[in-house]
Amino acid sequence: MQGEEMEIGGLQAIFCPAKSSRKGCVIMCHGLFGSMHSPKYVELAEELQRRGLSSLRFNQRRGEGGKEATLTQRMEDLRRVVDFAHSLGYKRIGLMGSSLGGYMVLLLSSLYRDFQALAAWATPYNLEGLRGEGLEELIEDSRKYPLIEYIQGVKAPLLLLHGTEDELVPSHHSLVLFERAPPPKVLMWVEGADHRFTQPERRRIAVEVTAEWLERRLSP
Repeated sequence: MQGEEMEIGGLQAIFCPAKSSRKGCVIMCHGLFGSMHSPKYVELAEELQRRGLSSLRFNQRRGEGGKEATLTQRMEDLRRVVDFAHSLGYKRIGLMGSSLGGYMVLLLSSLYRDFQALAAWATPYNLEGLRGEGLEELIEDSRKYPLIEYIQGVKAPLLLLHGTEDELVPSHHSLVLFERAPPPKVLMWVEGADHRFTQPERRRIAVEVTAEWLERRLSP
């Protein structure tokens, strides 16, 4: 797979262009303690490129003084990456995110109308269950953006995907989001998959389903 490392507004990113920009670009957003180098994003980028879709993934900013960056700051970064994709000439853009990244892409798509497809893996409907040091400001800031309400404003076709053995975000979170989201929408369970989709065979199922969903909606 051909990928170009770059910086976008100080964020480390990898752009994997397809041969043609006619099918659009997918922007991937990782979870709280994840990175753009996670196997699920690498494998999805490869599968998208194989199907003629470009992708752009990035590492979110980290906070200072032992604190994690707030949701507002992370959303600013995601919007900056979206704007960069537009500057490359892409007219059709999809968003994919996992866990906190899923929260972010759903929230952004409720605020803006320039997306043609969405995919969210293992996404919580709120961030109250987050555990760890330095998360207080992130959790407090997230209360300004209750996804359970914002998701009603999503306009793009939505794929929600969740592992049945998720040990961090109970699968009913995706069910609640699915019930609140407007159509068109699809909810899929990946039997036996954990939160990070660490098992290769289950991760492959998620990658292929997601790539097919995005290709169908980002093709001209």
